[in-house]
This record gives sequence, C-alpha cells and structure tokens, in this order.
Amino acid sequence: LTGKGCGQMLALSRQTATYLNKQTSLQPQLIVVSPLRRAIQSALIAFPTQTPMTCLANTPWICHPHVMESANGNKSEFVSDGAVLRDMFPGVEFGLLDRWVEREFAGSVEKVNGKEKVPLFENKIDLMGRTEEFLAWLKNRDERVVVVSSHATWLQSLCAFSVQYQPQERGMEMFKKGELRSLGIKFD
Repeated sequence: LTGKGCGQMLALSRQTATYLNKQTSLQPQLIVVSPLRRAIQSALIAFPTQTPMTCLANTPWICHPHVMESANGNKSEFVSDGAVLRDMFPGVEFGLLDRWVEREFAGSVEKVNGKEKVPLFENKIDLMGRTEEFLAWLKNRDERVVVVSSHATWLQSLCAFSVQYQPQERGMEMFKKGELRSLGIKFD
C-alpha cells in the first residue's frame, strides 16, 4: 500500500472498531482476502484486533482467488507466489490460491500475471462466475460473520449482480477506495 492507502486503512480501522463494538457487537468469524497484496495489507490494517496469529478469537484468514479482480498490469496488482505470500503474511491460509494456480495455470504464478497488460475491467461473465463460485463456497462454510477484503470491481459484481443488493442511499455507484459496506446474505 502507498502512504495514502495506509492512511485510508487506518481511518477505516476506526470505523470497523466502532461498527463491530458499539453499533453491532458483531465479531468476524472469518476474514477472506484477495491474493493481491494490497487487499491483504488493507485487511490487516483495517482489522487490527483480528490479525492472524495474534487474535484471541483465532479468527481464520483465508486467501481466496475468486475475490480478486483482474490485474491491469500495475506492479501492485500482480499475484505473488503462495510461498512468498506466506512469508509476508504469516497466519493467512493460502491453500485455495495454491490449488487454483495449480489447476488453472499449471502451477505457474507467471501465467496468472501474464506478460502483457490486460484490460482494467475483465469480462463481466467471468467476473460474475467468480462471484457466484465464491458465494457457493461461502454457503458451505459454518461462519456467518464474514469480512471480505477485495476490490471495487469484484465487490460491485457481488452486490449488484450476484446478490442483487441495491441500497436506496447508494444505488449502483462503485465502491470507493477504503470503503466499508455491510451486507446480510441469507442462503436458501
């Protein structure tokens, strides 16, 4: 994260503390992060009392490849190898990322990142497919209070298309950097 990004996340950490403690008394039971480093860094700063290996509640942190947006060629948006991420972020589970890279890209992170810049916005059908797959995965989990640290495009797809969530005060506007929104989902 840049200095500005760290500042945004520190401000968000105050919001999360207020939301979790004073407004709702909810505590995350699971924190899911994108494999892009900035999303993991954002979650660690925004939820300082829930960090892996230091949280008394032992809240699991899972890196899930389906909550990632397509990289647009910026250095900060490349997927790192699971071993590198494990060293950088101990306590975060990267098994799903490892299996996804192995299955989809024959185990090569370089193939995930590619050599050429890709469009900023990925194919909407692929994006919606990943949000649907994530919801199917989440439905099969026991945790009910889940934090997802992802990216504006992915979160917009999740809210607008997969769960068709359209709050009156927000409508279809994009997520802003460092924005926190809460969403209740009831699975059938």
